[in-house]
Amino acid sequence: MMSRHEARPALAALAVLTALAAGGCSDDGDGTTARSVAEPAPERTAQAAAAPPVRTSRSAPSAEDRAPAERRLARSSGGPRVSTVATGLQIPWDLAFLPDGSALVTERPGRVRLLTRDRRLRREPLARIAVSAQGEGGLLGVAIDPRFGRGNDFVYFYFTTAAGMKVDRYRLEGRRLRRDATILDGIEAGAIHDSGRIRFGPDDRLYVATGDAGQPNLAQDPQSLNGKYLRLSPRAYRGNGGTPQVFSRGHRNAQGFDWQPRSGRLFSTEHGPDGDDEVNLVTRGANYGWPRARGRDHGGFRAPLLVYGTSIAPSGATFVTQPGSSWTGDFLFAALRGEQLRRVRFDGRRPTRNSALFVGRFGRLRTVVEAPDGSLLVLTNNRDGRGSPRSGDDRILRIVPPAR
Repeated sequence: MMSRHEARPALAALAVLTALAAGGCSDDGDGTTARSVAEPAPERTAQAAAAPPVRTSRSAPSAEDRAPAERRLARSSGGPRVSTVATGLQIPWDLAFLPDGSALVTERPGRVRLLTRDRRLRREPLARIAVSAQGEGGLLGVAIDPRFGRGNDFVYFYFTTAAGMKVDRYRLEGRRLRRDATILDGIEAGAIHDSGRIRFGPDDRLYVATGDAGQPNLAQDPQSLNGKYLRLSPRAYRGNGGTPQVFSRGHRNAQGFDWQPRSGRLFSTEHGPDGDDEVNLVTRGANYGWPRARGRDHGGFRAPLLVYGTSIAPSGATFVTQPGSSWTGDFLFAALRGEQLRRVRFDGRRPTRNSALFVGRFGRLRTVVEAPDGSLLVLTNNRDGRGSPRSGDDRILRIVPPAR
């Protein structure tokens, strides 16, 4: 099952510019220079070569960032409404809704916080999980069992330890979370590229995204669980664990994913080297080429749907499913270095919209999750050592998309 659950003319295609250096790292966002964004293109054009760059966290907004659609929304009373739900968090990483409408929020130092149904953040954590928070690690993804409240009270957490990454199962008992079992380990952790997102799919399987832990060759190593999408059956995640299925391989640092309504296709965001950030359509058995392929030309490997030649560091993602919204069916994802919320629309596998919202307004954005009421909750990450904290950071934002 799912975790919850305007067309416009196609954008002019942009082509990949000159080859990028392989040694850089976009990730959470340092050390890249401004380059042009590479949008889907059947062939290179002069217009594409002259396209303006996407804004990084240190540069002025580009023409694309000031897209006409966003300007119209900002000027009209029917635009998206944004409010702050909670402030004072410490590097919040993920958020998952419980059946009663409340939500669990992870903070990288190891705390699990409760956001109540009336959107109040409780001060006292439900749990403090011992993590190794070096580099990009710590307490990362959270997922709620599909049968929560109908046979169990299981919650799953993905985090880094000194010995590697693991997924543990917890039970929610009143206002406390108690550890129940480890269901997945044997994943190498590093100071970078830990990935960290977990989600339940429409097939009731638990999907786990793993990064290469800073060791690129692991992504192609059939003996390693790193650089993969893994899938666990209900028997494995509700029992004592088991050998996960390798769903796909060749991933560098997948960061966010969700299933498209109706089609059931799995779309994912991924950090590339020195730019080359991607949106992928992830399918069973496919190989996405890292570290043997990068950019738009993947040779015999599965190529991305979108490539951003300038690093925006895409992160957590969601499809908008709420009926009546002008964003319904769109793929939204947060961006860290890009300091924006990205809105992409697909016609099948072809992107027909690819625009940036709220550029620089809230700083680094870690993830976006659709709430049961159709609003969107967004987590900022300005206190992660790579941002510029503002008064009240880090925070949880609530965005109400405009109606049709």
